Amino acid sequence: MKKEMKILGLLSILVLFLVIAQVSALDDDRERRINFGHVMIIEKIEMSPEYIAPGESGIITVTLRNNANEELTDVRVQLDLPEELKFLNSVSKSKVGKIYSGEIVDLTFDVISTPDANEGMYNSTITVDYVNHIGDERQDSDGFGVLVIKSEPKIFAKIDSSEIYKGSDTGEVTITFVNNHLANLKFLTVELLDSEEYKIISANKEYVGDLDSDDFESVDFRLKIDNEKMIPLKLKLSYMDALNKEYSEDMVIDFNVMSASELGVSSNGTSRSIFGVIILGIVGYYFYKRYKKKKKKESKYK
Repeated sequence: MKKEMKILGLLSILVLFLVIAQVSALDDDRERRINFGHVMIIEKIEMSPEYIAPGESGIITVTLRNNANEELTDVRVQLDLPEELKFLNSVSKSKVGKIYSGEIVDLTFDVISTPDANEGMYNSTITVDYVNHIGDERQDSDGFGVLVIKSEPKIFAKIDSSEIYKGSDTGEVTITFVNNHLANLKFLTVELLDSEEYKIISANKEYVGDLDSDDFESVDFRLKIDNEKMIPLKLKLSYMDALNKEYSEDMVIDFNVMSASELGVSSNGTSRSIFGVIILGIVGYYFYKRYKKKKKKESKYK
């Protein structure tokens, strides 16, 4: 009898232990269910290179970290790009079968900007779906704005026309600035620096303003040169790009002082001189004739 009671007691203890273990497991599982939230961490999103020009390609890298205590499976990452960016030789969604606890995974997407894309910063959306160890699905969605489309601005200058030539050391020089690159320029200011080769008679700084791609603008400076030879005009340009990044650029343009005939002003100048001489001759001859006629009359009545 005592032996049976002892066995019964041991069985009761065992059953109680199993019940407690089962309840504890259920409690742990329930706690895990309750505590299982958004445990997939988006560590960072980067584009390489840092920015791309219209028509150029790049790579978007998404870095994920499993912040849960268990593995996550069926991980799906999808990017929703703006119209100015397209996927290049890849699709918008990338999949990972399993990510272990604490593991970090990089996913890459090849992209290309459209040739007619405007420069600027663009926002995008990332969506991450995954399943935890007990089959619960979660979805994380967030926006990001690291997508930059821009190109390095480039500008060149040339002397468009000049009133200065050999024998005429003072006049206006017109300088044309051309933006023959993809980037648009803003707040362009042109300064002509002092030099021993010339004296600036006009204002030495001119504000041009915006200079869009495939556009040009001209400024005039009035100069007095000290010699008739090749003169380096020293310029300082300051401007901003589409993202308000400031640029400062020193530039030298060789100003070749030409003769009047080389500039194509000799014929006009000669014509004007001949015309002036003819007019003076006619006027002179008219007054001379009147003078002679008057003298003749005076001598007749004497």
